[in-house]
Amino acid sequence: MSRKLPRLTCTARVDLPVVEASGLASRMVDGELAVIVVGDRTADVGTGRFLPDEGLTDWRLTDLSEIDGWELPPDDSQLEAVAVDGGSLVALMREDPPVVLVADTARSRVVARITLTVPEGSPLGDGWDDPSSRGEGLVMLRGGRLLVAKEKRPAALIEFGPRGTSAGGLSHDDFLDDGEEWDTPEGEVEFVANAVWRLKGRAKKTFRDISDLAVGGDKTLWLLSDQSATLGHLILDRPLPAEGGKIGSIGEAWRLPKGTVKPEGVVSLGNGQILIAIDTKQETDNGMIVELPPSATRSGDPADG
Repeated sequence: MSRKLPRLTCTARVDLPVVEASGLASRMVDGELAVIVVGDRTADVGTGRFLPDEGLTDWRLTDLSEIDGWELPPDDSQLEAVAVDGGSLVALMREDPPVVLVADTARSRVVARITLTVPEGSPLGDGWDDPSSRGEGLVMLRGGRLLVAKEKRPAALIEFGPRGTSAGGLSHDDFLDDGEEWDTPEGEVEFVANAVWRLKGRAKKTFRDISDLAVGGDKTLWLLSDQSATLGHLILDRPLPAEGGKIGSIGEAWRLPKGTVKPEGVVSLGNGQILIAIDTKQETDNGMIVELPPSATRSGDPADG
């Protein structure tokens, strides 16, 4: 990969109905793509439809502070990421304290509060103790596990699972299919960091931090960097091993359009279109759609070390 990355072009600016947008997710609902957005200021979750001919439309807001079991203040949620399954679950991650709240929208209540912990002797060292550099990206994995992006110091991907379970590693087969439900726990539980994959080499130079994660339709993993204003993907043709390790390279990566400041959320819209959420104090012009070049290919091998 050349150090001078090609730059993406913004094809549309969009309005996302939350302030300080910090995370995006998507799922298929009745054959249409539903896009979910959260911000780190309020407890609102915005859900809209993406139609290829119309773009993002029909936004509606859900105030999570009104559902049973919600524990965060409605005006200072500090939500850093959102993940959804193929059913009715929405998982929301907070950085400090490091917890994931799992809400069942069908039952309108919080079903689980997951505390994320790192054991002694972890490759992260004391990096998880820094309240300003914990989880920034979240993906649900099969087997009731979670994939978390640690923002920086060090930037890493972490597999979390219920205490007492073993790591499974990461491959295409670990991502949920459309319509597949996540095996959620119930009540107060603890998830432990079972595997850590730190960025190194070219990957570390390309991504100074990781601000969000998203799974593409081809089961690649998209990474977004705020500090580098860069988008890229892990191909996972070689699975990341259960014993952990290092990620030395990224399949492909691109610089975001010039002037992009504080990109905090990413989601694939299909057909080479990617939605980026921008952290601003307004609900207008806080999202952009970028289009991948026709030459984009599934090349490269992210696993190294």
